[in-house]
Amino acid sequence: MKTTVLKFFILAGILVVLNACKEKTGPDITAKLEKEMVEKPDLFYHYSIWHAFVNKIFEGDITAGELKTKGDIGLGSYNFLDGELIMLNGRLYQAKENGEVVNPSNDTKIAYANATFFDPEDTFNLQEVPDYETLRKRINEKLPTKNIFYAFRIHGEFSKMKCGGLHKQEKPFDKGLDFLIPNRPIFERENFSGTMVGFFCPEFIGDINASGYHLHFVSDDETFAGHVMEFEAKNLKVEIDRIYEYQFVLPRTEDYKNVGFEKEFQYKKQ
Repeated sequence: MKTTVLKFFILAGILVVLNACKEKTGPDITAKLEKEMVEKPDLFYHYSIWHAFVNKIFEGDITAGELKTKGDIGLGSYNFLDGELIMLNGRLYQAKENGEVVNPSNDTKIAYANATFFDPEDTFNLQEVPDYETLRKRINEKLPTKNIFYAFRIHGEFSKMKCGGLHKQEKPFDKGLDFLIPNRPIFERENFSGTMVGFFCPEFIGDINASGYHLHFVSDDETFAGHVMEFEAKNLKVEIDRIYEYQFVLPRTEDYKNVGFEKEFQYKKQ
Protein backbone atom coordinates (compact mmCIF):
# COMPACT_ATOMS: atom_id res chain seq x y z
CA MET A 1 0.00 0.00 0.00
CA LYS A 2 1.23 3.50 -0.83
CA THR A 3 2.26 5.70 2.05
CA THR A 4 0.77 8.83 0.50
CA VAL A 5 -1.10 9.99 3.63
CA LEU A 6 1.94 9.54 5.85
CA LYS A 7 4.12 11.35 3.32
CA PHE A 8 1.63 14.21 3.21
CA PHE A 9 1.76 14.79 6.97
CA ILE A 10 5.55 14.49 7.04
CA LEU A 11 5.83 16.97 4.17
CA ALA A 12 3.36 19.34 5.85
CA GLY A 13 5.39 19.28 9.07
CA ILE A 14 8.63 19.95 7.24
CA LEU A 15 7.11 22.86 5.35
CA VAL A 16 5.89 24.40 8.62
CA VAL A 17 9.44 24.23 9.96
CA LEU A 18 10.83 25.70 6.75
CA ASN A 19 8.30 28.54 6.89
CA ALA A 20 9.30 29.28 10.49
CA CYS A 21 12.97 29.60 9.59
CA LYS A 22 12.64 31.38 6.24
CA GLU A 23 14.34 34.43 7.67
CA LYS A 24 17.41 32.34 8.50
CA THR A 25 17.58 30.20 5.36
CA GLY A 26 16.46 32.83 2.88
CA PRO A 27 13.52 32.57 0.43
CA ASP A 28 15.57 31.11 -2.44
CA ILE A 29 16.91 28.17 -0.41
CA THR A 30 13.49 27.50 1.12
CA ALA A 31 11.79 27.48 -2.30
CA LYS A 32 14.39 25.02 -3.61
CA LEU A 33 13.85 22.65 -0.69
CA GLU A 34 10.06 22.87 -1.07
CA LYS A 35 10.31 22.04 -4.77
CA GLU A 36 12.55 19.03 -4.14
CA MET A 37 10.16 17.61 -1.53
CA VAL A 38 6.98 17.74 -3.64
CA GLU A 39 5.77 14.19 -4.12
CA LYS A 40 5.96 12.86 -7.67
CA PRO A 41 2.61 11.80 -9.16
CA ASP A 42 1.56 8.14 -9.15
CA LEU A 43 0.39 8.30 -12.75
CA PHE A 44 0.74 6.37 -15.99
CA TYR A 45 1.64 9.05 -18.55
CA HIS A 46 0.96 8.15 -22.18
CA TYR A 47 1.77 10.32 -25.19
CA SER A 48 -0.15 9.65 -28.45
CA ILE A 49 -2.26 6.49 -28.75
CA TRP A 50 -1.52 3.05 -30.09
CA HIS A 51 -4.19 3.27 -32.81
CA ALA A 52 -2.56 6.45 -34.16
CA PHE A 53 0.87 4.84 -34.04
CA VAL A 54 -0.23 1.82 -36.07
CA ASN A 55 -1.75 4.24 -38.61
CA LYS A 56 1.64 5.80 -39.41
CA ILE A 57 1.67 8.75 -37.02
CA PHE A 58 5.44 8.68 -36.67
CA GLU A 59 5.94 12.31 -35.64
CA GLY A 60 5.08 13.92 -32.34
CA ASP A 61 5.52 17.31 -30.72
CA ILE A 62 6.75 16.32 -27.25
CA THR A 63 10.48 16.55 -26.60
CA ALA A 64 12.83 14.30 -24.66
CA GLY A 65 13.24 17.07 -22.10
CA GLU A 66 9.48 17.26 -21.56
CA LEU A 67 9.17 13.48 -21.20
CA LYS A 68 11.69 13.55 -18.36
CA THR A 69 9.20 15.66 -16.39
CA LYS A 70 6.55 12.92 -16.78
CA GLY A 71 8.45 9.99 -15.31
CA ASP A 72 11.79 8.38 -14.56
CA ILE A 73 11.18 5.07 -16.35
CA GLY A 74 9.53 4.66 -19.72
CA LEU A 75 9.51 3.36 -23.26
CA GLY A 76 8.39 4.42 -26.71
CA SER A 77 9.78 5.57 -30.05
CA TYR A 78 11.37 8.72 -31.42
CA ASN A 79 10.17 10.72 -34.42
CA PHE A 80 10.49 8.93 -37.77
CA LEU A 81 10.94 5.72 -35.71
CA ASP A 82 14.57 6.80 -35.33
CA GLY A 83 15.34 4.48 -32.44
CA GLU A 84 13.60 2.66 -29.62
CA LEU A 85 13.07 4.80 -26.52
CA ILE A 86 14.16 3.54 -23.12
CA MET A 87 14.10 5.61 -19.94
CA LEU A 88 15.77 4.27 -16.80
CA ASN A 89 16.29 6.22 -13.58
CA GLY A 90 15.44 9.44 -15.39
CA ARG A 91 17.96 8.94 -18.19
CA LEU A 92 16.85 8.53 -21.81
CA TYR A 93 18.41 6.13 -24.31
CA GLN A 94 17.92 5.91 -28.06
CA ALA A 95 18.56 2.46 -29.58
CA LYS A 96 19.08 3.12 -33.28
CA GLU A 97 18.46 0.76 -36.19
CA ASN A 98 22.21 0.08 -36.62
CA GLY A 99 22.52 -1.08 -33.00
CA GLU A 100 24.11 2.13 -31.71
CA VAL A 101 22.86 3.36 -28.31
CA VAL A 102 22.99 7.10 -27.62
CA ASN A 103 21.57 9.60 -25.14
CA PRO A 104 19.32 11.99 -27.09
CA SER A 105 19.40 15.74 -26.61
CA ASN A 106 16.53 17.32 -24.70
CA ASP A 107 15.06 18.80 -27.90
CA THR A 108 14.78 15.41 -29.65
CA LYS A 109 11.14 14.83 -30.64
CA ILE A 110 9.16 11.74 -29.63
CA ALA A 111 6.41 10.00 -31.60
CA TYR A 112 5.02 7.75 -28.86
CA ALA A 113 5.80 7.18 -25.18
CA ASN A 114 4.73 5.62 -21.89
CA ALA A 115 6.29 6.85 -18.63
CA THR A 116 5.81 6.96 -14.86
CA PHE A 117 7.68 7.95 -11.73
CA PHE A 118 8.64 4.52 -10.43
CA ASP A 119 7.74 3.76 -6.82
CA PRO A 120 7.87 -0.03 -6.33
CA GLU A 121 5.47 -1.69 -3.91
CA ASP A 122 6.31 -5.32 -4.65
CA THR A 123 9.74 -6.92 -5.09
CA PHE A 124 10.76 -10.53 -5.60
CA ASN A 125 13.74 -12.44 -6.96
CA LEU A 126 13.97 -15.15 -9.61
CA GLN A 127 17.05 -17.38 -9.76
CA GLU A 128 16.50 -18.92 -13.20
CA VAL A 129 14.28 -17.62 -16.01
CA PRO A 130 14.59 -19.70 -19.19
CA ASP A 131 12.43 -17.43 -21.36
CA TYR A 132 10.12 -14.41 -21.56
CA GLU A 133 6.99 -16.53 -21.18
CA THR A 134 8.24 -17.88 -17.84
CA LEU A 135 8.82 -14.34 -16.59
CA ARG A 136 5.25 -13.36 -17.54
CA LYS A 137 3.86 -16.39 -15.73
CA ARG A 138 5.87 -15.72 -12.57
CA ILE A 139 4.82 -12.06 -12.52
CA ASN A 140 1.20 -13.05 -13.12
CA GLU A 141 1.34 -15.13 -9.94
CA LYS A 142 2.27 -12.01 -7.97
CA LEU A 143 -0.28 -9.56 -9.40
CA PRO A 144 -3.30 -8.98 -7.16
CA THR A 145 -5.46 -8.16 -10.20
CA LYS A 146 -5.12 -7.71 -13.96
CA ASN A 147 -7.61 -4.85 -13.94
CA ILE A 148 -5.08 -2.12 -13.14
CA PHE A 149 -1.81 -0.89 -14.65
CA TYR A 150 1.68 -1.90 -13.57
CA ALA A 151 5.19 -0.61 -14.17
CA PHE A 152 8.28 -2.82 -13.94
CA ARG A 153 12.01 -2.47 -13.36
CA ILE A 154 13.78 -5.81 -13.71
CA HIS A 155 17.55 -6.09 -13.32
CA GLY A 156 19.62 -9.22 -13.70
CA GLU A 157 22.18 -11.30 -15.58
CA PHE A 158 21.33 -12.38 -19.12
CA SER A 159 22.90 -15.38 -20.79
CA LYS A 160 20.98 -14.44 -23.94
CA MET A 161 19.01 -11.36 -24.97
CA LYS A 162 17.24 -10.62 -28.24
CA CYS A 163 16.04 -7.06 -28.81
CA GLY A 164 14.17 -5.53 -31.71
CA GLY A 165 14.35 -2.07 -33.22
CA LEU A 166 12.63 -0.30 -36.10
CA HIS A 167 13.98 1.07 -39.36
CA LYS A 168 14.00 4.86 -39.54
CA GLN A 169 11.26 6.18 -41.83
CA GLU A 170 11.08 9.17 -44.14
CA LYS A 171 8.03 11.10 -45.30
CA PRO A 172 5.68 10.30 -46.86
CA PHE A 173 5.22 7.34 -44.51
CA ASP A 174 4.08 4.47 -46.70
CA LYS A 175 4.78 1.49 -44.41
CA GLY A 176 2.83 0.78 -41.23
CA LEU A 177 3.76 -1.30 -38.21
CA ASP A 178 2.08 -4.33 -39.77
CA PHE A 179 5.02 -4.35 -42.21
CA LEU A 180 7.74 -2.74 -40.09
CA ILE A 181 7.56 -4.97 -37.01
CA PRO A 182 7.87 -8.32 -38.87
CA ASN A 183 10.82 -6.81 -40.79
CA ARG A 184 12.46 -5.06 -37.86
CA PRO A 185 16.23 -5.11 -37.18
CA ILE A 186 17.13 -7.63 -34.47
CA PHE A 187 20.08 -7.48 -32.08
CA GLU A 188 21.41 -10.31 -29.90
CA ARG A 189 23.98 -10.49 -27.13
CA GLU A 190 25.16 -13.07 -24.57
CA ASN A 191 26.46 -13.07 -20.99
CA PHE A 192 25.99 -9.55 -19.67
CA SER A 193 23.80 -7.65 -17.21
CA GLY A 194 21.13 -5.01 -17.66
CA THR A 195 17.66 -3.75 -16.86
CA MET A 196 14.24 -4.22 -18.41
CA VAL A 197 11.66 -1.49 -17.89
CA GLY A 198 8.06 -1.43 -19.02
CA PHE A 199 4.39 -1.81 -18.33
CA PHE A 200 1.37 -4.06 -18.14
CA CYS A 201 -1.92 -2.74 -19.52
CA PRO A 202 -5.28 -4.52 -18.99
CA GLU A 203 -7.15 -5.94 -21.98
CA PHE A 204 -9.77 -3.18 -21.76
CA ILE A 205 -7.19 -0.60 -22.91
CA GLY A 206 -8.31 -1.33 -26.49
CA ASP A 207 -6.76 0.88 -29.18
CA ILE A 208 -5.31 3.41 -26.73
CA ASN A 209 -2.28 1.33 -25.76
CA ALA A 210 -0.77 -2.13 -26.23
CA SER A 211 -2.41 -4.59 -23.87
CA GLY A 212 -0.39 -7.08 -21.82
CA TYR A 213 3.34 -6.81 -21.14
CA HIS A 214 5.62 -4.40 -23.00
CA LEU A 215 9.28 -4.19 -21.96
CA HIS A 216 12.35 -2.37 -23.26
CA PHE A 217 15.93 -3.04 -22.21
CA VAL A 218 19.28 -1.32 -21.69
CA SER A 219 22.52 -3.01 -20.67
CA ASP A 220 24.52 -1.88 -17.66
CA ASP A 221 27.33 -0.74 -19.96
CA GLU A 222 24.78 1.28 -22.01
CA THR A 223 25.89 -0.23 -25.33
CA PHE A 224 22.95 -2.59 -26.02
CA ALA A 225 19.27 -1.69 -25.92
CA GLY A 226 15.89 -2.11 -27.58
CA HIS A 227 12.48 -3.73 -27.44
CA VAL A 228 12.58 -7.03 -25.52
CA MET A 229 11.76 -10.02 -27.72
CA GLU A 230 13.28 -13.02 -25.93
CA PHE A 231 15.91 -13.83 -23.32
CA GLU A 232 17.41 -16.30 -20.87
CA ALA A 233 18.33 -14.87 -17.47
CA LYS A 234 19.26 -15.54 -13.86
CA ASN A 235 19.29 -13.60 -10.60
CA LEU A 236 16.50 -11.29 -11.65
CA LYS A 237 15.25 -8.66 -9.22
CA VAL A 238 11.67 -7.86 -10.21
CA GLU A 239 10.22 -4.60 -8.91
CA ILE A 240 6.54 -3.76 -9.47
CA ASP A 241 4.66 -0.48 -9.16
CA ARG A 242 0.84 -0.56 -9.12
CA ILE A 243 -0.76 2.34 -11.00
CA TYR A 244 -4.42 3.39 -10.68
CA GLU A 245 -4.36 6.67 -12.60
CA TYR A 246 -3.88 7.01 -16.35
CA GLN A 247 -3.31 10.06 -18.52
CA PHE A 248 -2.91 10.17 -22.26
CA VAL A 249 -1.95 13.25 -24.21
CA LEU A 250 -2.71 13.55 -27.90
CA PRO A 251 -0.35 15.06 -30.49
CA ARG A 252 -1.23 18.51 -31.83
CA THR A 253 0.34 17.81 -35.22
CA GLU A 254 -1.55 18.21 -38.50
CA ASP A 255 -0.91 14.56 -39.38
CA TYR A 256 -2.62 13.43 -36.19
CA LYS A 257 -5.58 15.76 -36.74
CA ASN A 258 -6.14 14.35 -40.22
CA VAL A 259 -5.36 10.65 -39.70
CA GLY A 260 -7.89 7.93 -40.35
CA PHE A 261 -7.91 4.85 -38.16
CA GLU A 262 -8.33 2.18 -40.82
CA LYS A 263 -5.45 -0.07 -39.79
CA GLU A 264 -5.99 -2.69 -37.10
CA PHE A 265 -2.77 -4.19 -35.77
CA GLN A 266 -2.62 -5.30 -32.17
CA TYR A 267 0.77 -5.51 -30.53
CA LYS A 268 1.97 -9.08 -30.10
CA LYS A 269 4.06 -10.39 -27.20
CA GLN A 270 7.20 -10.32 -29.36
